[in-house]
Formats: sequence, C-alpha cells, structure tokens
Amino acid sequence: MRDYYEILGVNRNASSEEIKKAYRKLAVKYHPDKNPGDKTAEEKFKEASNAYSVLSDPEKRRVYDTRGHAGVHGMGFEGYTNMDDIFANLNLNDIFGRTAYGGFGDAFGDVFGPQRRTTRNYRGRDLRINLAIPFADAVLGVQKEVSVREKNITLKIPPGIKDGQTLRVRGHGESISAGTSGDLLVKISVQPHPTLTRDGLDLVTDVKVPMTTAALGGTVRVQTLTENVELKIPSGAQPGQQLRLRGQGIVDPSGRNGDLRVRLVVEIPKSLSRKQKDLLKQLAKTL
Repeated sequence: MRDYYEILGVNRNASSEEIKKAYRKLAVKYHPDKNPGDKTAEEKFKEASNAYSVLSDPEKRRVYDTRGHAGVHGMGFEGYTNMDDIFANLNLNDIFGRTAYGGFGDAFGDVFGPQRRTTRNYRGRDLRINLAIPFADAVLGVQKEVSVREKNITLKIPPGIKDGQTLRVRGHGESISAGTSGDLLVKISVQPHPTLTRDGLDLVTDVKVPMTTAALGGTVRVQTLTENVELKIPSGAQPGQQLRLRGQGIVDPSGRNGDLRVRLVVEIPKSLSRKQKDLLKQLAKTL
C-alpha cells in the first residue's frame, strides 16, 4: 500500500492547506465525470481520497505518522471502496467551496457542470470490529453487548454461526448530518472447545473406551455441549468407530439439526499383571 504523503505529492511536514490543495488538484484530474469508464482514473481518485481522509484529520494523521496504515485500520478506517462512500464521507464543501447555486448539491458541480448537481443519497461509512465468542455461544446463539465509539450496542448472535462469519448491524456505523448512517460489520472469531470440534452441523468428540467394554459392550459417559449423558457401546466396537447422539449437534437458522458424533478411542493397557496376561493368553487361544 502506497504512502499517503507520496500519493498526494506532499512532504510529511505539509500544512493542512497544502494537503487540501494537493488533493483538490488530484480530485479534479481523476474525477470519474472527467474520465468516464476509466478504471485507472477511478482507482487513483479513490487512492487520493483515502490519503486525504487520513491526512486531513489531525488524529488519524498523528496515528498514521507513528503506526502507518495498520494504525488507521485499527481506528476503523479501511479505505473507500466506491464513489458513494467518498461523496458521503468527505466534506467536499470545505474542499471545493459552495456551489454557485447556493447550497451543497454536489461540491464537484462547480468543476464539472450542472450534471453533478443532483441529489445524492449520502451514507456514513461502515465500521468494522472483531468479536471473539466461546464455542458454546456460537453453537447455541447468544446476545452480546459491544462498545463502538463509546456507544453500547446489543448484538444478537444467531445459533450455529461459523468462525470468520461477519454480522451486519444496520445503521450502527458512522453517522453523518445529511444522510443515513453506515452499518457496523462484526467479524466473529469462535474460540476452540476443549473436547468438541465442528463438522458442518455435526459436533465431534473423542471418548476413551476400555478394551473390555469395546469387546463385550457396555456404556460410557459422554460430555455434550450442555450435559453429561450415557452412551451405549455395542459389543465388538472398533477403534475409530463413530456412534451418533441424534439431535445433539448444531441447529441452523432453517431448523436443521446436526448430531454429536462420538469417535471411540479404545484404550489398550500399557502394563498387565501376570494373572491378566494369563487370562488374555487363554482368550487368544479361543479366538
């Protein structure tokens, strides 16, 4: 990612007026109305607008000077992705002055003519945060309170949400005086569970089974997500065999329900007494 000072063609000690003048020059040169259909010009226009958005803000500029792009990303500024974001968030009145027709229709109207003096649906930019939640909360769903720019927001996390999934909370992004607010984008990070993993809508766990129980059959205790239950082991169970606890998996928003798959780990004794060895030898002769 290019240096913002380099993009605007100013030195790091440039005044706010010099930064504004440099941006105005580039904005006029690469504005999409002057370069219709030119994707290169459009990218340069967005690049210059990103640079100006940071360097014209004293706090963002201070963070950028000390921590670079990572610093301003940490403040929630990821850069503009389209023209509407630029027109909604940059104070173009301040850059280009009032239009010749009084109020502010589109500050580029003075430069590019009356075709730009149409009403635009201004929208605040989206804000992005990361949220880590426990494994059980991801499976069962939960409400979490998050704080964004000193404002507390109750976030409803649906059951079955996946690691890395992003929730969009409408209207809780950046607000602007003459338009609609942006959205809050919450990227979910699911913390690992000590015994359970996820496979689609199923949960998977390993359970240790004594060699004799695997051979003769019996029961073992299995920890599900919410309780401790008894699982019947059939005689002749094999290492790695999977048994299912129906309906103990993940429920998705459509109502489909997964299972808990129990993978058998057959325990072989590491040491045996003489009597145990004799009994196994006798058993071996009969197999």
